[in-house]
Parts: sequence; structure tokens; C-alpha cells
Amino acid sequence: ADEAGDGARARRLVARALAEARRERLRRPFTEAGPWIRRYLGTAPPPAGRRTPGAGPSPRPDEPPPPVVEELSGREREVLRRLALAMSTEEIAADLYVSVNTVKTHLKNVYRKLSVNRRNEAVRRARELGLL
Repeated sequence: ADEAGDGARARRLVARALAEARRERLRRPFTEAGPWIRRYLGTAPPPAGRRTPGAGPSPRPDEPPPPVVEELSGREREVLRRLALAMSTEEIAADLYVSVNTVKTHLKNVYRKLSVNRRNEAVRRARELGLL
């Protein structure tokens, strides 16, 4: 419906999909659907009598990502580069000649500085910011 230019129908279909997904507590299909769905997620009505606590407006796709909290250190950039190569924590540690715990500490700092919670989010965000 979105590709056909029928925004109203797409909005209704997304709202129906959200209602079905709430029952199963599914989020992933919406986070992986791509940027086209964002404009509809912010407009889908909440189920009757329910509102997600603390839910604000969804980010607009044309808005720039939030700025980096703090500059990444050289070592954090090295870890991030290897993260983009889909290396495991153990592989990164072996490649950099450091312990696994040191890599985990660097990863935790990278996530905090990039305002993300997962590896794939860190890589995506780093690419958006031109760090990779």
C-alpha cells in the first residue's frame, strides 16, 4: 500500500499489524521493516484504553541522529571496526592482544558514547556518523 502511494491504507494495515504484534509482544518485525514504516508507526493509534508509558513521538527519518556523547578513543574505534567485520568478542580480543573483559569494557563504552544497546545498532550508528 505504501509503494502504491495509498498512505491511508498503509496506515490502517500497520495499525492492524501493531495490534496483532502487541498480543505476542513482537517488536523485531517493525524495527527491521526499513525506514518506510517509521512514518506510520508514529501515527498508529494505541489500543483502546492503553498507552505505552513514557512513549514520546517517534523519531523522524529526516532528523539527524543524536550527537555522540563523547569522542571514541583510538582503541574503541579499533574495537568498533572489528565489530563491523562481525568478529566475536573473543576474536576481537585475540586480534588486539587484550583480554575478553577489556573488549567488553570497550564495547560498553562504545555503546554508551553512541547511545545504542546492541552491536548492530553500534555499527549502523557509527556508519551514520562517518566513524566507519
